[in-house]
Amino acid sequence: MWNEIKVALRGLAKTPGFTAIAIMTIALAIGANTAVLSLLNALLIRPLPYRSPDQLALLWEQFPAQGLERIPVSAPEYLDYEKQTTAFEKMAAFDYSAYNLTTGDVPERVAGAVVSPSLFPLLGVSPIKGRVFAADEVGEGHDEVVVISARLWQRRFNSDPTLIGNKISLNGRAFTVIGIMPEQFDFPLPLFNVQGSQFAGRADIWKPVAFTKQELEARYSRNYGIIARLRSDVNFARAQAEIDTITANFKRAHPGNYPTTTAFGAKIYSLQEQVVGGMTPLWILFGAVSLVLLIACANLATMLLARASAREREIAIRIALGATVKRMLRQLLTESVLLSLLGSVGGVLLAIWGLDIVRILGAQTVPRLREVNVDLRVLFMTLIVSVTTGILFGLVPALASSKPELTEVLKEGGRSSTTGVRRNRLRNCLIVVETALALVLLVGAGLLMKSFARLQSVPPGFNSHNVLTAELSLPVLKYPRGKPVSNFYAEAERRIKNIPGVQHAAFTVVLPLSGSNTDSSFMIEGQDPKQSGTFPDEEIRGTTPDYFRVLETPLLRGRFFTEADTADAPQVMMVNEAFAKKYFPNEDALGKRISRDDQNPKWATIVGVVGNFKHRGLDVEAKPEFYLPHTQGPDRDMILAVRSSQDARSLTATIRNELRNIDPDIALSNVRTLDQVVADSIAPRRLSVLLLGVFSVIALLLASVGMYGVISYLVVQRAHEIGVRMALGAQRADVLKMVIGHAGKLLLIGAALGIPVALLSSLPLRSVLYQVDPFDLSIFTAVTGALAVVALIASYIPTSRLIRTDPMLALTHTA
Repeated sequence: MWNEIKVALRGLAKTPGFTAIAIMTIALAIGANTAVLSLLNALLIRPLPYRSPDQLALLWEQFPAQGLERIPVSAPEYLDYEKQTTAFEKMAAFDYSAYNLTTGDVPERVAGAVVSPSLFPLLGVSPIKGRVFAADEVGEGHDEVVVISARLWQRRFNSDPTLIGNKISLNGRAFTVIGIMPEQFDFPLPLFNVQGSQFAGRADIWKPVAFTKQELEARYSRNYGIIARLRSDVNFARAQAEIDTITANFKRAHPGNYPTTTAFGAKIYSLQEQVVGGMTPLWILFGAVSLVLLIACANLATMLLARASAREREIAIRIALGATVKRMLRQLLTESVLLSLLGSVGGVLLAIWGLDIVRILGAQTVPRLREVNVDLRVLFMTLIVSVTTGILFGLVPALASSKPELTEVLKEGGRSSTTGVRRNRLRNCLIVVETALALVLLVGAGLLMKSFARLQSVPPGFNSHNVLTAELSLPVLKYPRGKPVSNFYAEAERRIKNIPGVQHAAFTVVLPLSGSNTDSSFMIEGQDPKQSGTFPDEEIRGTTPDYFRVLETPLLRGRFFTEADTADAPQVMMVNEAFAKKYFPNEDALGKRISRDDQNPKWATIVGVVGNFKHRGLDVEAKPEFYLPHTQGPDRDMILAVRSSQDARSLTATIRNELRNIDPDIALSNVRTLDQVVADSIAPRRLSVLLLGVFSVIALLLASVGMYGVISYLVVQRAHEIGVRMALGAQRADVLKMVIGHAGKLLLIGAALGIPVALLSSLPLRSVLYQVDPFDLSIFTAVTGALAVVALIASYIPTSRLIRTDPMLALTHTA
């Protein structure tokens, strides 16, 4: 084998041009495959970084009649689940949070979570320093301890080994740091944010949960997710049956919260399935790179066939001297596998570089993308793919070359017409296959690109240009709920409005297209929900008066909120057009009254109707929403939105200074433009389309090279014939027509094979296409036209070069 490797290396070194092109072709194909294999490995195959992740489950509640699924649970419900379940070893509650970290010179807003003490043992992850929460470190007055991430420890505290046991200031309170979690520990994951609260970034601070008296008395206030570990002898079906029994008991024990006529329940989901769910784009990418690899194999097979023609005499001499067919096959396959392995080295380097770019583009918007890397498992799979690829593209040329017609080949200047015809057929077949595969890939990419273009052009219902957004939170000790909160935001809004270049400024609880949401049930005056059995539940937003002016969302009827809508003034609200049409279809919504409390109604009058804007996604119809003035329900966690007459990002430093002048402990976080918010909402789609576009360009490039190579060889092989034709009076147009006709025939056959396959393969894309038919005729026509142009150029270049030469030179040419 070593001798054969040395012979193969010498042979490749003699043809550096061929070797370089072949290695680049393989590197592109293997690099694309390695990158996607890394994505599959990290997101679908590699187990989650918790102990026995297949036993972990998430529990979400649901009100199907209201269209509410996967909603959080309330504190008393969690405690009931914890006490009554026997199917789980441990159960833990968690909620997203954020903290103003003021230890040090500069205040910083840090993402975090509140969790049950049982969470870390449940996940089976231990701290690298210190300890996690004890069972009694829970509840108000007993929760002044925190665990932080190694990321925050290194970045903010310079890996200070004495931090354990010392206090840090969070939200105006002193907390003792008792433990540091590993750098890769990540919980909660962003995908848990289902109809939950605002959350941006990875959690870096964990605090014990502290259920307040108000929370423990409110079964309707649902804020917490539940994660649980099944007992080893219990499956998901049995655990679900137990949860169904418990929720049925809820309805009997608390009929006021769960009317018997209202469907209510809870469902458990495998954590692994939740994490890997919704990965259709990843499988599409895997299919795409598989096609790229097959196209590369076909391309390289045609190149090796052409190379085999040049080596025909050498192979015939070897066989004449006693080499067996088996030995020649082994030698030729050694060369092709060696080529593939050399190319795979470059492919792995391309994949590493490409994944770095993918992480930069999508780490903030695609869950767990940070975990993607080229590990040993991926390298092993790449090795298998490389060897398989080498055999795949080397086998056909090796079989065609290992049995030459010795008599004809060994004659001086002789050539075998039978062998030439057979090889030409093989080349033509390979080009047909390559064209068909390229058509399938390009059609899929074209459909997704058209879908993405349609999605980008969807009007969101607001003007996102020149709007800056940022999140901030007020510490509870310094700003108890009520006037202190509303006074701070009123003063902040006044100061920010006075900054040069600011047109409007406002605060809101939830930003559109941000991925977070809040909803609330309510009752309409004159309608008894207990009789109908359904409590309306829609999305709710608290805002300051200028919010809709910042977004430039039109006022359809009535008025906006004003400074007069204070806590002491009559309760008011605004609704969007979808809300008005759903609940007041044949009447004017203005003047109607709504209460969020069915026990002691506090009626709020609808004073304005605004246009709809997208919230859950550009591809999701606008849902009914109602809005409350912030002063009549102050919230400490708000999002700033500022419309500017200039580049909004230039205002960031000035806004920070104004807020510090009010309170030096208040920090802005997640500062970004509203344009970026909109872009981030479709970032996973953009990333998929971008990658698929790159793979399609590679496929088109390979198909172009393959077609050019075959036509070039055909022209060289038929140079003598073309010279005779031209000497007898054939015009250049006739020669071009003959060669282009041959290329057109290959294209038509390839299209005839590829179009039915493309039609079938486009069906699975239906679920990810937006306002695009999977059988879109314009895409199929455009792709076929693009391939026709490629065939035309690939035919014209080598033919035009030959017909410009003297016919006498062509007559003396021998193939």
